[in-house]
Amino acid sequence: MNKPLKLGLIGCGVIVQNAHLPGLLEIPGLVEVAAVADPFETNRNLVGDAAEVDASQRYADYRDMLASADLDVVSIATPHHLHYEQVVAAAQAGVAIISEKPMATSLEEADAILEAAKNVPYAVVHNFLFSPATQAARDILATGDFGTPIFGRSQSMIFKSGNQTADNWRNQKAAGGGAINDTCYHEIYLVEEMVGSPVRYVEARVQTKYFDLDIDDLVVLLLEHENGVTSTVATAWCIPAQESVFCEVHTPVGALHVVARGRALRRYLRAERQWEEVDLPAMANMTPEAVGRAGHAGYFAATMKALADGTDLPVPGAKARHNLAIIAAARRATEERRAIEVE
Repeated sequence: MNKPLKLGLIGCGVIVQNAHLPGLLEIPGLVEVAAVADPFETNRNLVGDAAEVDASQRYADYRDMLASADLDVVSIATPHHLHYEQVVAAAQAGVAIISEKPMATSLEEADAILEAAKNVPYAVVHNFLFSPATQAARDILATGDFGTPIFGRSQSMIFKSGNQTADNWRNQKAAGGGAINDTCYHEIYLVEEMVGSPVRYVEARVQTKYFDLDIDDLVVLLLEHENGVTSTVATAWCIPAQESVFCEVHTPVGALHVVARGRALRRYLRAERQWEEVDLPAMANMTPEAVGRAGHAGYFAATMKALADGTDLPVPGAKARHNLAIIAAARRATEERRAIEVE
């Protein structure tokens, strides 16, 4: 059996503490957290202690970690605008790379990343593709018995607290923040996966409607896929909704409805004209916390296995670049008031 991959964490903030690390600790045979890097001592020690990382392998500067630590792969979970510099540095260090989404804050940066990382494995986190509910929906569609998709839609309508400030990097344009980059990003790749065809044309409104910030807080997308199917995506940081987050696909046979990015799966059969819950054995014994991070756990298990086996990565850089291109097209569509073809 191969030895576990030696992993270095670049960034040890909340997403790593609550989702990445718990998922990584579930696959000890595949990966060992060997080093951590974070400018905040509290963060790196909290994660370092949980992963039992030696004190000598806890770095304030990720560049020191890349220069000194014995690593096979790094995982980057930092503010969006830092991804470009950190991915390029990791590629130059010759290690495999996993980056949180989005891969960059512009297509120019994304293309530069793909060029810099062409000689090392490079993957991007699309975690909600790997929740048990999303996986079950994909399996149902893959049988062909449920018919071919004719429409898809996804939504994430939430009302953030009214006292949002620019102190939070997610609320800063310069840091790559905003609803479309941070939240809607997930809804785009989920509905595309459910429809089963890449998005080709985008009509959109990406707007700031509520918060006094320099980022968007309301996003509405009309998407046409290469197979001719139409889908819609709606995301807001300023709109309360009774069912705030879901993704669904409709076929001539019925519909599949993924609740809250993977907390449940519902199926509608047109012949019976009713909805039903789909049994998900993989989630039977999960705590609510484990269900919430199941996508990350599944993503890291699939990606680390691919790295260990030398097989295709489940979410390669080119796929993440496509998602970013849809976002870029949405911004152009808003400015030009017309449909934009995805680059």
